Amino acid sequence: MSPHLLKKYFDAVTAPEYDKLGISPSMAPFLGTIHHHEGISMKGISEILAMDKALTSRHVTRLIEMGLVENMASGHAYSLRLTDEGLEMARSIKIIVRDAWKGLFDDLTPDEKEVMKTVIDKVSIKIRRALE
Repeated sequence: MSPHLLKKYFDAVTAPEYDKLGISPSMAPFLGTIHHHEGISMKGISEILAMDKALTSRHVTRLIEMGLVENMASGHAYSLRLTDEGLEMARSIKIIVRDAWKGLFDDLTPDEKEVMKTVIDKVSIKIRRALE
């Protein structure tokens, strides 16, 4: 399975739910990153998500305009955190993503799910080591 195919699946499955929240699928990772890294800078978000700084700036600016994110720093510095509304949105996104993953594996037997979990855990360890 290619990463592109997996992304297309998640976009297709999550987009209707994100539409109900008033956001696009591309905004969700930015909210999640700010949620997990309160006080993060734009540069930090770009590095974590491996996104272009201009794209990060556009999304973060839009999230600030929507009242989901606030900048706690002044001037040109950024120290981002979620507003109360943004926190609720992040919780909703977590449920949407969880359900999308669950739906992806619904057709597997319990034994197949256990094997899949083992494989994913091993691959995740290898990826983390490579990125250290």
